[in-house]
Amino acid sequence: MNTRDQLICAWCGVVFVLMFFLGWGLLAGMLPPHAPTMTAEEVTAFYQANPVSIRVGLVIALLSSAFFVPFGAVIGVQMARIEGPFPVWTATMAMAIAGTVVEFALPTMFWQVASFRPDRDADTLLALNDLAWLPFVGISAPFFIVPICIALVGFKDRSANPIFPRWCCYYNLLSASAILPGCMAVLFKTGPLAWDGLLAWWLPVVDFGIWFFVMTILLHKGIKRQAAAAGSG
Repeated sequence: MNTRDQLICAWCGVVFVLMFFLGWGLLAGMLPPHAPTMTAEEVTAFYQANPVSIRVGLVIALLSSAFFVPFGAVIGVQMARIEGPFPVWTATMAMAIAGTVVEFALPTMFWQVASFRPDRDADTLLALNDLAWLPFVGISAPFFIVPICIALVGFKDRSANPIFPRWCCYYNLLSASAILPGCMAVLFKTGPLAWDGLLAWWLPVVDFGIWFFVMTILLHKGIKRQAAAAGSG
């Protein structure tokens, strides 16, 4: 059993979260999120104020998305152990992880394009900024299916010490539902469903961060239990 490799992959989820928010949130200054009501002049002023810091932060954010892949892979390995032959939900989850990585990478690249030439026409910068924020908040579908697949497989686990306990399965279903309001961001410029609103932004972001830490802890405990059982056997 490749315990060490699995544990490294499990830590990659935390690395992804910390790197992304360091680069995107702190260095690039995307937290708190831009208001959808910002004018073209306000958006231009943002990109012109600290262009180097924004670009460096976005490079770090883009690189961070690579760490999502091994994290998803180790979840898939554990799911496949439960499903056995023909692990259809594991395969579905793996494809959703790949889509989620693209969901993080593409908007980050659009922000990079906006920051690359901050002397552009203000309306062009506004359009690029919108092109980044709307898909970043609004594309809920890829990640939405990930916790659902985990829950569906976890409910099937009848072992004495399941790696995804029943409470974790219910939590994953709640986590999936918390992601959904973001898809409504294209309909609102103000209020809780705007891309900077309570339901479309803050609820999914907090839920997303907690989900990574919960899953990391469970994966570490489960992998170590399996290694101990294999050693004693």
